[in-house]
Amino acid sequence: MMYKIGDGIISPLGSTTEENFQAVKAGYSGIRQFPAGFRGLSHPILAALISPRDLENLAAPYAGARTHMMSRYRQAMSAVFESTVSNTVPEIYRNEIFTSPRVAFIFCTTKGDVDSFRELSDQTLNPRLYPWHVSQQMMNELNLHGKPYVVMNSAMAGMQAQIVANRLLCKGSPYDFAVIIGVELISMFTVFLLSQAGLVSDKPVRPFDKEGDGTNPGESASCAIFVSEERFQKDKKHLNMPCFIKFKGGAVMTDPCKGGSFDTKGQALQRAIQKVMTRENARSLSFINAHGVGLTVIDNTTSIAIEEAGLRRVPVNCFEGSFGHSSGSTSLMNSILGAKSLEEGIILPTLGYRNHGVDGRIQIVTTVKTSNKNSFLNVSTGFGGVNAAILYTKEKNHHAH
Repeated sequence: MMYKIGDGIISPLGSTTEENFQAVKAGYSGIRQFPAGFRGLSHPILAALISPRDLENLAAPYAGARTHMMSRYRQAMSAVFESTVSNTVPEIYRNEIFTSPRVAFIFCTTKGDVDSFRELSDQTLNPRLYPWHVSQQMMNELNLHGKPYVVMNSAMAGMQAQIVANRLLCKGSPYDFAVIIGVELISMFTVFLLSQAGLVSDKPVRPFDKEGDGTNPGESASCAIFVSEERFQKDKKHLNMPCFIKFKGGAVMTDPCKGGSFDTKGQALQRAIQKVMTRENARSLSFINAHGVGLTVIDNTTSIAIEEAGLRRVPVNCFEGSFGHSSGSTSLMNSILGAKSLEEGIILPTLGYRNHGVDGRIQIVTTVKTSNKNSFLNVSTGFGGVNAAILYTKEKNHHAH
């Protein structure tokens, strides 16, 4: 088990976790209509995009003179990591995260920096754009001494990265800290792939709704930093935080998947939820954050799995209508916003849900609710039959001033 000591989110709705949290709470969406020709897009698109100028401005304090030479992807990686450390990590750890070899850096992504391929000229041979090159390059630029790991998957890469971090921070591990970074930016290539998968809608996404016919592409960068339980217990009394957020466990389960179709009864997700819930009483759950993509077949599966796992009374929310679909960053961002909700004692609303359009009898939350319960569950039904569930809980800090 590990404890969260810092986090950051950059999206069209804000450049810190706090700004994004307040925007979701107020019911804002980052999804807008962009015209054909914008960033070379062949047709108009409804999407949640980060302005390149904003991104460069956010990266500049950290990357300095190198900023304009970096791809947007590396700008986003550096900006979200550095702002997380400087704005949220307790002072006693800041220097160590930049200088210690006892830090595992886990990059979660769906496609790495492939968007930069079009920026390359014929003179560039052997472009170092593989996801593992990009992460190593960022670490070299920032002179970080830890070791990079890369987790590649769909929208649940962020959840899997947290499960990997938890394993890497086990007792007796060579690491004290795990830094998870998820970045997803959009090019024609990404939009084409999402369209091919039948995910892109020309209307605002409607998760779990009768009229759901897909989602809207999104851009975001997320970062969460964890400390091992061993190290946390040593330092606890010096940490002046009102409460601590603990990662209690996670599970990944797969469905047999033939020709792109998967088990619509949600049995694998149900097993993942049940495995994780052996560590928690259902009555302690404040909410379930579900990754609903507005595609009936996927949202339906998620809803059935939640009901079958015995959790139909637990409030469910989804942030797809706020941020669109930013694959590799999505489930990390969901976890960060979920943890912030636990700290604040509220449940955030779901945008775009009006008429129940799924078979599972679940309670979708559409307005801000208060809750004094101490845990939440994050769940995701994967496109290729991979499903994940992770559990977080809040502990009070009795040493806080």
